[in-house]
Amino acid sequence: MLKSKAPSEVPLRRVDSRLSEMTSSEPEPQLKVCVLAACPFPANHGTPGSIRELSEAIAARGHEVRVVTYHMGQDIPMQGIQLHRIKSLTKESGVVVGPTVRRPLYDLQMVFETIKVIRTHGIDIMHAHGYEAALAGWIAKMFTGVPLVYSGHNTMADELASYDFIRPKWFADKLAKFLDAWVPRAGNRCVPHSHNIKSFLHGMGLGERCEPVVNFGIDIDAVAGGDGDRVRKEYNLGDGPVILYAGVMDAFQRVDLLLEALVEVAYVEPDVKLLLAVTIDQPKHVEKIRAMAEQLGIAERVVITDLQTLDTIPDFLQACDVAVVPRPAAPGFPIKLLNYMAATKPCVMFASSSSGLTHRENVYLVDRDSSEALAGGLIDVLKDESLQGHLAREGHRFVRANHDRRGTAKLLCDTYLRALEGNKRFEEVAARPRVVVDHSHHAPHIDSRPKVREATQETSVGAST
Repeated sequence: MLKSKAPSEVPLRRVDSRLSEMTSSEPEPQLKVCVLAACPFPANHGTPGSIRELSEAIAARGHEVRVVTYHMGQDIPMQGIQLHRIKSLTKESGVVVGPTVRRPLYDLQMVFETIKVIRTHGIDIMHAHGYEAALAGWIAKMFTGVPLVYSGHNTMADELASYDFIRPKWFADKLAKFLDAWVPRAGNRCVPHSHNIKSFLHGMGLGERCEPVVNFGIDIDAVAGGDGDRVRKEYNLGDGPVILYAGVMDAFQRVDLLLEALVEVAYVEPDVKLLLAVTIDQPKHVEKIRAMAEQLGIAERVVITDLQTLDTIPDFLQACDVAVVPRPAAPGFPIKLLNYMAATKPCVMFASSSSGLTHRENVYLVDRDSSEALAGGLIDVLKDESLQGHLAREGHRFVRANHDRRGTAKLLCDTYLRALEGNKRFEEVAARPRVVVDHSHHAPHIDSRPKVREATQETSVGAST
């Protein structure tokens, strides 16, 4: 295994007493943060969804947050943050999950845009989400000296080959291992968002610069309510039990295991239906799912929606009896699970993908990574109304106690300050007044729709320059 050396910009040192004071329970000095989102942003699925939630929460603490991202994204309102989009040099405008032939170009553009934002706006700290963003941030750090915080959402070994984009598969696996070994080292501080990612980072020899687990956070009240009756009527779900999966339909999400499990569930629950709520337009993946459902003889039980916007998801959450995460051995923490729990729905998932959860207390954890075991878990929950209620209540309580994005934002701001210690900007930051934290859910929002009329687009609250 490769061993890491502490980078020159992060030598071991005695902790500045002012750092301990600034990372206490009191508000921290105001920071200028550049978030790197090397993906279509905002978008209604996992990684970009978590970036939006965390960026909004940091801005709500009174910090200046600027997000450098691709030229495209979905029309999702955002609160308090400012967008800097790369120039549109291709005709690609849709949201695509995973690698494409154009993304290396976009990532190179991200480097130049990030450097421009740093120099124009006096950025204190960069926060890179994911591998491509970390690479762009590392290059920008070499030119500007601004520290970089790396957020670990996933590992390449878990996902890269599954996109079936890089061939042959053995080369994709080799590339994934190389990226896993080196990209996290770009960060002055590394932030694991699950216990699995923390173990991975420590296994890579990055323990000294690795933070404790910082849970993903969401706006819990945003998924409250919802009109489940509307969804049941519109999609002819009837009065029988409904299993929900809401998210992207890529192969690595293992919807195939869920379909196989549904065959077994149907023997015990003859009226069961599976509702797949589509959040990203992926017609090829959807067609594969339809074909598999036909092959398994369960096509009439599988209901696949048209493309749903973020504001309609609470309706689908309220339409189901149980929500499921069918992906085994996921290194990160599924954002969809937080939304399920926040909506007070009982959840079933594989134990190999869990992080900090307790079986039959706040979630039902399936012990074996197989469709048969998943079917058993779904049947256990569907047949026990008392268990359903308990999992729903305790799951909601767990999310509210551990995944409120306001608490996550404070932890991230403390990480930023630790990354800044020893940097030339630390003295200036330490002398600044403390932020006035705004926990309002009604901050001004920005229009996130991509604009391509200029080489660089900066979208701010109420203005575009």
